[in-house]
Amino acid sequence: MGRWLTSAVVVLLVIFAANQFATEWEAFRSSAYPTGSAIDFPHYYVAAKLAGSAHPSQHPLYYATRENKEAVLDRIAPDTEWNQVAHQNGLGDTLHFSAPPIVATLLVPLGRLPYQLAFMVWRVLTDLFFFLAIWICLKLCQALSPATLLICTLAGFAFQPFALTLEKGQFGALLLLTWSAGVLFAEKKQDVLSALMLALATIVKLTPLLAIGVFLVRRRWKWLAFYALWMVLLMGIGVWHLGWQNHRLYLSKLSTLSCGVPGPYNYSLCGLVQNTYYRTILSYSQTPAQTPSGLCVFNKALGFAIYLIVLWFLRSKNRRGDIVWDMVVMSLITLLISPFTWRHYYVLEILPLMFVWFLLKAGRFSRPAWVLTVAIICTLVAGTRYPDYLQNHLTNGPMRVLLVGALPISALILMATLLFAYNTEPRLHG
Repeated sequence: MGRWLTSAVVVLLVIFAANQFATEWEAFRSSAYPTGSAIDFPHYYVAAKLAGSAHPSQHPLYYATRENKEAVLDRIAPDTEWNQVAHQNGLGDTLHFSAPPIVATLLVPLGRLPYQLAFMVWRVLTDLFFFLAIWICLKLCQALSPATLLICTLAGFAFQPFALTLEKGQFGALLLLTWSAGVLFAEKKQDVLSALMLALATIVKLTPLLAIGVFLVRRRWKWLAFYALWMVLLMGIGVWHLGWQNHRLYLSKLSTLSCGVPGPYNYSLCGLVQNTYYRTILSYSQTPAQTPSGLCVFNKALGFAIYLIVLWFLRSKNRRGDIVWDMVVMSLITLLISPFTWRHYYVLEILPLMFVWFLLKAGRFSRPAWVLTVAIICTLVAGTRYPDYLQNHLTNGPMRVLLVGALPISALILMATLLFAYNTEPRLHG
């Protein structure tokens, strides 16, 4: 029976992978990949082009913005070198580049390919990253088997944040892979590899930097030293390749982004608080140029307080030092207290969702009926976009805020469930 099931799963996964690749190949051959500002890959591609050009430090990757709204949501002016490069490669005006300069350096090989081929390669790599991440997540949940791998793969590829990641050419799958691999290596006390993976996660989305708090609480000094070393090395490569000026511009960009913005696209607690403040979902034209200073300070204080409370709770409840549980909780924190979290980054929520489902089955939660209800609701809210679609057809402001806020609220409930209902007795190692 075991060999039969394994063979059947392998055959089904091969069929699934072949069809997934065939879809990408047909889109590539028909030039069906979009090139406009509605997706994100074009500005990563232009950054890779500039980083791969002669004298890359002389080409700016960032452009100054005076407004919070402009920095997050607007496009770069058409009369810039940036958009000249975009237009030369058949692209429209693109969004601002907001990743660290080292990301552009790492993407240089894609920039040497024609745009359509580069996008296809990136989407195929995203599929591969995501499959590997699912495999690692199952290992972390002690639930890896042929049947669970097949079920989670099929369900994962239908998970809406991943579909959005694939559609826009974003980094959600890579974030999940680097985070989950970092947790797996940390559990195995392979600090060099763990620190490298989480350093890579940090350059994909800055808030994985918050994982430092967990390793401080656990007194994992070796891990912390290697994390600092990897970050210095990655940033050093970026400075060597792209120069100090691009890094100064990047730090200025971070300052502009630090208060977030309201609207239908910010799924962090910061976005929820701002939407609640305005009591409706503002359109782009209605969004204020700058976040009120008091509101900005309140959001930063709220995020800092939640972070400290969670770290205190992890230390006081998890005295046995289950680093997996610590980091599963922290994965939700990195999404929730960021100034701005796009929906596609909720691919990272797959890890805590799988953890709750599989550890609930293993009997590791108190009040299992309640936890099962939470798991069902949180999976449905994260995995579909129906609340978002519905709010577009409503005029009641508070109801629209609630519908857009359903995703961060569900993540907050999921985190509370992990904190209060999980039994932190010693994990079994198979």
